[in-house]
Amino acid sequence: MFKLINILTILVLLTFSSEIADAAPPCQEVIVSITPCLSFIKGQPDPAPRCCWGAKGLAKQANTKLDRQGICECLKGVLPKIGPYDPKRFPLIAQKCGINTLIPPISATTDCTKV
Repeated sequence: MFKLINILTILVLLTFSSEIADAAPPCQEVIVSITPCLSFIKGQPDPAPRCCWGAKGLAKQANTKLDRQGICECLKGVLPKIGPYDPKRFPLIAQKCGINTLIPPISATTDCTKV
């Protein structure tokens, strides 16, 4: 009986740890990564080098659909608080920074389930 409990405990822990490993990056990490891009999405002609660095790091963490949806939901919730910005400039970050990950326009009405 004791062995069975140990085996079940290990299975639960393995399942839980794999869910954590597959989880999207925490919203705070997303915010830190994208903060250097704020001047660009507000109209500056080119993204700052720190913007590209942060966006590339974030793109590396967007491996699954759930990762991308989590990042999208985080940005969707935070961006309205920064004041006016152009959501159509988000895809330009990938283009100007040489990132192969598609970044959709993100606004309050973005459907993150389709990311």
